[in-house]
Amino acid sequence: MRLKIFTNLLYAFLVVAGTIGFSGCSDKEKEEEKPAVTSSNSASATIGTTNFVSTKMVASTELLLPGVTIIDLSYINQAGDTLTFGIIEAAKTGDKLTYEVATDGPEINIEAGYEINYIKVNGTEYIPSNGNKGEMTITLHDKTAKIIKGTFSGSLTSFDFDDPFNPDKEVVNITNGKFEAKY
Repeated sequence: MRLKIFTNLLYAFLVVAGTIGFSGCSDKEKEEEKPAVTSSNSASATIGTTNFVSTKMVASTELLLPGVTIIDLSYINQAGDTLTFGIIEAAKTGDKLTYEVATDGPEINIEAGYEINYIKVNGTEYIPSNGNKGEMTITLHDKTAKIIKGTFSGSLTSFDFDDPFNPDKEVVNITNGKFEAKY
């Protein structure tokens, strides 16, 4: 009889302990089941008359100065054109980064919160130049997962490194820009 009471008490204890243990696990499992942040490693924008949609992305980071890391992103479209960004890794979700280039006589004033270049497959390079402005909004930056996403717009001017003083320069406007990357 004592064995049966002991067995029943042991069974009751195990049922209660198991219920508490499983309910504790389920809360942890719920916390761990948060969807992972992902990236399509893509960029798209209207650049001048070109509807740029990337088919390939290359990402890297580089130490610019002690404590200052730059995220380098290069997106390539089907035609072989390349859109590149340099973003300071310290940028946070919600940050608005800008660039503006202006000349004041012989001085060139550059304010740059990020870098952007556009290189067409024919070798024409578009860079921030006099009168160009742009804006990038970081919509997500998860430094643990190393994923960054954002929107961008602005203008760039063609630049010929072989003839830098050529007055015939084309300005392209960039609209509806979006990017995301795992770096």
